[in-house]
Amino acid sequence: MTAQKGILADPGREWIIYDVGGSRTVRRAWVPYFENITAIIFLAPISCFDERLLEDSNVNRLEDSVSIWRAICSTKLLSKTTMICFLNKCDILKRKLDSGIRFKTYVPIFGERENSAGVVVKFLRNRFKDIHTKHSPEKRNAYIYATTVTDTTTTAATLTNVRDSVLQEYLRRADVM
Repeated sequence: MTAQKGILADPGREWIIYDVGGSRTVRRAWVPYFENITAIIFLAPISCFDERLLEDSNVNRLEDSVSIWRAICSTKLLSKTTMICFLNKCDILKRKLDSGIRFKTYVPIFGERENSAGVVVKFLRNRFKDIHTKHSPEKRNAYIYATTVTDTTTTAATLTNVRDSVLQEYLRRADVM
């Protein structure tokens, strides 16, 4: 496993960011990074709804992300950790849907909803939020954002919102707010 570690520049604060691998073979190696963390930012590439895992062609990549999100939300070790989910690659999702690929073909529970990026993102936002609510060991906040990381202006604004949300949660827990 390779974990990328970086420090985010923010005046007066040190943010240590770990990027841990996502393939099934390295998931057990994540555990050492979970101790004393303030927040998890989970990237769910929603454009991969029509793709399969390289290491197991029987598993849909989007459903794998949903399963990982459920497992992370359920982990007691993370019961006080702020959960942030980026529904990422919305631009690629839109391109696929606009080309005629039907979301419900790969995600049958989507049903007969409109096959548009906005409707699919809303469906997935609700799905990830519901999983968080149902599987969290304790009540805690979750922030779910639709993102296109290649859109640097919007991503910068989203990251500012994330930073502010994490800081507010930290202050609330410290009983400052």
